[in-house]
Amino acid sequence: MNKVIKLFLVLTSLAPVLLTYWFVEQTEKYNKDISFFENVKCNYLYGLNYLIFAFILVIVCLLILRLAETKLEKLPVVIQGIKTADNEATTFIIAYLLPLANKLDNGLNIPVLIFISCLFFFIVITSNSYHFNPLLNFFGYHFYEVSVDGGVTYVLLTKKSINNSKNIKSISLLTEYMILEND
Repeated sequence: MNKVIKLFLVLTSLAPVLLTYWFVEQTEKYNKDISFFENVKCNYLYGLNYLIFAFILVIVCLLILRLAETKLEKLPVVIQGIKTADNEATTFIIAYLLPLANKLDNGLNIPVLIFISCLFFFIVITSNSYHFNPLLNFFGYHFYEVSVDGGVTYVLLTKKSINNSKNIKSISLLTEYMILEND
């Protein structure tokens, strides 16, 4: 089950990339000689598939979070050390979204996009690393690196701003190295 959750969390992290592709398509078709509303009327279908798929990924992410909060086993935890890991948002923007913005004039190369996505999925799924998902930040979650009894380090996902690790009493194992705080 953990591999499936990890797969879907990685997949849903691509929603902002698809939203960027939608925006690129809209920008390329925008006609300065007509009004904004006329542009919407004429160009609303351009890139619509990216927008729809991004919306579907957002819904899938919300479903994963809801199922994880209600269905996963709740385990007691004692956290020894904690540090924020929210700074991954900046890395995501630089690594994924800015290069896409430079593609305005070149158009989209779907085979390259598919190849890079497959390579990315393979690396994340087969490694013990976690991949930052910007949708989780959008939904109010924060990332923390935590050390638990026994010396294992996890990425903790929580809606709380944590200033005392002793306040975290119960977690659910989301993936091999990602845990979700239970309220």
